[in-house]
Amino acid sequence: MSTKKELSPSVCFNFSFFKDFMKELRRVDDNVINRLNSTATQADGTCSEFFKQMSEAYAKRDEAIDYCLKLMDEDLEKKNRKLQEDPDDFEVKNSIFTQESMRQSISNERYVEEIVRERTLQVFKNKCRAFDTTALEK
Repeated sequence: MSTKKELSPSVCFNFSFFKDFMKELRRVDDNVINRLNSTATQADGTCSEFFKQMSEAYAKRDEAIDYCLKLMDEDLEKKNRKLQEDPDDFEVKNSIFTQESMRQSISNERYVEEIVRERTLQVFKNKCRAFDTTALEK
């Protein structure tokens, strides 16, 4: 029972929502071992189709991280300008601190991505040995 979420500013500014969004996009990776083990990888197009799904999932995740970081940077810039106007505004200071922490957490998702991709590609390479994966390797 999967609910497709759309990426929106509300997802970006709530880290729990963002993590859930990324988890949904990582389903391809989470199921890679089971899917590859239950499929004849020698069949024409099997590896190619799975590779296409992985590529699309990776692109969506990269886009999500980039989009959220861009939104956060823009919002932080506005808050910093507001703080320059009133350096004693503790509400804005606290908001900036909280948002910078959240931004760092979203930025850290890049490291999670590296680990997930490495693990998935390793399994993929073991099952689809003749398939060229250089397009997904960074």
